[in-house]
Amino acid sequence: MLRNWSEVYSVGIPTIDEQHQGFFAASHRLYEQILDREANQGVAEAIAFMRDYAGSHFQTEEAFMRDHEYPALAAHQALHAAFFARLDALAEDLATFGPSPDLAERALDLTQDWLVDHIADEDVLYALHAKSHAAGAPRD
Repeated sequence: MLRNWSEVYSVGIPTIDEQHQGFFAASHRLYEQILDREANQGVAEAIAFMRDYAGSHFQTEEAFMRDHEYPALAAHQALHAAFFARLDALAEDLATFGPSPDLAERALDLTQDWLVDHIADEDVLYALHAKSHAAGAPRD
């Protein structure tokens, strides 16, 4: 099921929330292009866009974590790397087998379910860390 951005997914950091909204929109485009079995070029472009968007977004997140001395930065970076590995596998399967409903479902799982889980389980932790260390709170 396609999910739309909701304030429920907000981490309270405007730049990152805006990027998460864009991530939701990009995942919708990728899913629809694969499900509609559009030309492989269109799906390949959607995957390339997702890769670029994720790369830019992850850089923003990781810079924020560094700036706020988030102690779990390395573990969070590993999660980002795992996302790219799954995206690469999706692109490989597209190149090998072409678009299909199964590939569309995998794209949905990768982009939306992963994103929702990642925001709820991981991104919220660095946001909470930053907020707890704002306003002169002592560092860990």
